[in-house]
Amino acid sequence: MKYCILLILFVAAVLNDSYSQDIGKDTLISRDTSVVRDTLKTDTLKKSKSDIDDIINYTAVDSAVFDIKNKKLYLFDNAEVVFKDLKLNSGIIVIDQEKQLLDAFGLPDSADENLFVQKPIMVQGTDKYEGIRLLYNFKTKQGSVSMGYSDADVGYYFGEKIKKVTPEVYFVKNGLYTTSTDKVDPEYYFYSPKMKIIPKDVVIAQSVFLYIEGVPVFWIPFAVLPNRSGRQSGLIVPTYGDDGTYGVYIAKLGYFWAMNDYMDLALTGSWFSKGRLDFNAMYRYAVRYKFTGALEGGYSRIRMGESKDKDKYTSDQWQFGLTHFHQITPTMRIDANLSFVSGKSYYDNSTNNLSDLLRQNVVSNFTLSKFWEETPFSMTLNYYRDQNLQNGDITERLPSLTFTVTETYPFSRGFTSGTGGKLYEYLSFSYNGQFLNNRTKRTIPSYAGIDSTVRDTKYGVKNNLNINFAPVFKYFNIRPYFYYTELWYDSYVTKYFNPLDSTVTVNNNKAFKFVRYFSTGVSMNTKFVGIFSPRILGVEAIRHTITPSVSYVYIPDFSDEKWGYYNSYYDARGNKIKYSIFENQVFGGAPMGESQAISMSLGNLLEMKTLINDTLENKFQLINFNLGANYNFAADSLKWSEIRADFRTQVGNLLNISGGASFNLYKYDFASGRRVNKFLWNEDRRLADMTSFNINISTAFGFDISNIGIFGSRAPLNLGIEERPRGQEKEVITPEEMEMRQRQLDSIEVLRKKSIMQRDDDEVDFNIPVSGGLNYNYSENRPNPSSIFRSSNLSGSLSFSIAQKWKFSFSAGYDFVNRLVTAPYITVYRDLSSWEANFSWYPTGFYRGFRLEIRIKAPELRDIRVTKQTNTRGAF
Repeated sequence: MKYCILLILFVAAVLNDSYSQDIGKDTLISRDTSVVRDTLKTDTLKKSKSDIDDIINYTAVDSAVFDIKNKKLYLFDNAEVVFKDLKLNSGIIVIDQEKQLLDAFGLPDSADENLFVQKPIMVQGTDKYEGIRLLYNFKTKQGSVSMGYSDADVGYYFGEKIKKVTPEVYFVKNGLYTTSTDKVDPEYYFYSPKMKIIPKDVVIAQSVFLYIEGVPVFWIPFAVLPNRSGRQSGLIVPTYGDDGTYGVYIAKLGYFWAMNDYMDLALTGSWFSKGRLDFNAMYRYAVRYKFTGALEGGYSRIRMGESKDKDKYTSDQWQFGLTHFHQITPTMRIDANLSFVSGKSYYDNSTNNLSDLLRQNVVSNFTLSKFWEETPFSMTLNYYRDQNLQNGDITERLPSLTFTVTETYPFSRGFTSGTGGKLYEYLSFSYNGQFLNNRTKRTIPSYAGIDSTVRDTKYGVKNNLNINFAPVFKYFNIRPYFYYTELWYDSYVTKYFNPLDSTVTVNNNKAFKFVRYFSTGVSMNTKFVGIFSPRILGVEAIRHTITPSVSYVYIPDFSDEKWGYYNSYYDARGNKIKYSIFENQVFGGAPMGESQAISMSLGNLLEMKTLINDTLENKFQLINFNLGANYNFAADSLKWSEIRADFRTQVGNLLNISGGASFNLYKYDFASGRRVNKFLWNEDRRLADMTSFNINISTAFGFDISNIGIFGSRAPLNLGIEERPRGQEKEVITPEEMEMRQRQLDSIEVLRKKSIMQRDDDEVDFNIPVSGGLNYNYSENRPNPSSIFRSSNLSGSLSFSIAQKWKFSFSAGYDFVNRLVTAPYITVYRDLSSWEANFSWYPTGFYRGFRLEIRIKAPELRDIRVTKQTNTRGAF
């Protein structure tokens, strides 16, 4: 039966005088309610008028019984009570109106009287409680649960008795806390005879034992455990160990302060027994859709030896960093990534990150960018700093201010490309202006042991104006252009040769100077397409696309005296030495030497189409091959440049192959050590010398072992790139897009294969996912026919899982020329359900060593871990 009544009516009935006589045994009671006896101490609250001020809705499958004499309501079998935000489900529920108590407990199991079914489950707001018995006081809003447990924001807790004393505080007797997903038999838990729980805050426990697989591992007198996810203030648990150089240490002890939803601060320190102290700070801030950033700093003091030792050593090292990304307005933003460090020794002593240990320089960038909507105008303010960690040299651009006008068609009436407008409408221009201030600081070593520092500052202005005319004709694209550059400097140099000591004196002269130079030219390209249809062996058609391109550029000789940009002097041998008076300026000077060069290139693209069936076809590229060369009419010799060739192809889904070579047409003279103006064909009947060559072969793969024919059907290789209905043309795509589409097809094919390879539930799954890649690179450089510099390197990576919770990865390289294994790295990961284990190992090299770490997987408890590590230079 189902009931839903108002408690107000019930209270009115039991308090009315007409119902106050002794009615004896209630004939409505269908069972002896004394069977279930409360073994807990009865609440001794005084009798008072009812404080229940809202509707109580209840249901019960078996019956609802009113004990008018004792002012109690009994609900039997799958009973449910809903009061405000409280919802209770249980086998039996008793509401005592006199004491304003709710008592709920389960029904004895018919199969085992020591077990209970329909145990009480109470949900109040976001809190959920389960147990053997549950008491709740409507007046005080307090309650208790016997042999119960409740979900926390992170994990859950269990207790012999859980008592709610306020809406924010719970006390637990003989409780345990864990984040394990197995509530019946957790892999680990923290046990304490007394716990205080503040929901969405902390769990405070006294005399805490950590149990792993039921075995006590360690004991601590008290513990404060997190009880909520996300950012929260608290201590940062340190690590400890023994460093090979600096002795016993306690590292990364500190405090994390979650100031508010927008910022936080972390402070940590490390102590080493042999004279080293580290301090680190990290301040982060963020406002969604507006800005985000961080400030970080580190300081390290190393003191080796005693104060009276002659070889005592003291070093102070520091690091400071700032990142800030700010969208000020829709058209203005700031991107900052600044990093400053005292020297390379800071990274050598403070980190084991391989990229930091191997870095050669530290780069900082700050950019303020602004553009104006519906205009071609934009502006950028930039600060750049490059610190060389090897020699200490620093180069700064402070600042660089750039103003840009993108390509604009001033005479256009809507025809900016294609055909349809008048010729003058295709005239366009673009402009770029830049102010640049360069500062350099160089350290010059001295044989006396005292290094000197040289500082230099250079600045200037560069203006670029580009004018293009780009109409499109029927078969050819012809584009004349004119490029103009103007530089502004405040100084120039003059050089004088001193015959007495054969030295050159360089004088810096202050004066405002202009440098103006230009180039002009024209380019033309077209396209030829040939189609061959053999219709044999499934080949439907082969398409050959040829793209010839030719351009001519003219640059005057700005080293001629009439321009005034170059001077000269005579050396001791009487040779005339020409130099630019703007050398070493931030933008350099005008180019030297006249150029009337024709550049020629020929692109070849070979594609093939095959038929899969009557309706589907496959199209893919066979090879992309390009040739290029230059011829300079103005050169007095060696008019031909080197001939360049490159190619790229793909062998199905297996291999990507690319390469290139350069060829010189002129003879090499060993006596002078350079090429002379004699063709190899005329001298040695050889067309050219190969001066450089490179080839790269790479592959990436991912599959399940069961799909390669050992444990299941073999997946067929798809050598095509795209399947489409026959007759439908394919859009033009780049090789990169083609590779991405092929990978998508591969992923779909793998999913399809898996969906049809169903197994019985008791059949062993032999699927072993494997992924990895190989890359081989070979190159040759031949500065002359008798000198060959080769490099040959193979690198690869492999990742696989032999079981659902095991992951292995390996990466390494091999240098065939030097016969060395390069950067081998092995990692093993084991998912231990609530725990995880990571093992990493560098077998060789200066930073060789290993690290084993086992820790709790829950982010809030990741500081609870066991670590073993070693390497040649100390601890990680």
